[in-house]
Amino acid sequence: MSDAHGLPYRPLRSMSEARSFADGVVILEGDDGGQVYVVCAASMVKCSEESLSELLRDLDEIAWPGNDADMAKVFYERRAAESDVAGGAGGAVVAEGIWIHDEFIKLRLGDAIREVLEGKRPRINEGA
Repeated sequence: MSDAHGLPYRPLRSMSEARSFADGVVILEGDDGGQVYVVCAASMVKCSEESLSELLRDLDEIAWPGNDADMAKVFYERRAAESDVAGGAGGAVVAEGIWIHDEFIKLRLGDAIREVLEGKRPRINEGA
């Protein structure tokens, strides 16, 4: 996707590696890159990688019910603040805070998503 849009792609292997860089970010996407769900600085993610994977599965089931599990992925990359993240459904941007796709904001899931990422609740459908 980055090549198609002429954007730099600097992949990282893990959350730990992403946290080691000031510009390390976490990207949750589904539909095999067809929709970016969440983008945020790796330093903002306080939940476990297991919780992050659960969040991805929950968001993917909402956005693309019945899609194969391997169509959704967590990516760790180096990206400058305010840079675009190529992807379908409008792509995303590396915002100062946590960027969440409008679909989930309209469903009033923004706070729940943030709380999962901040380690304050286990899943979006379970209370703090």
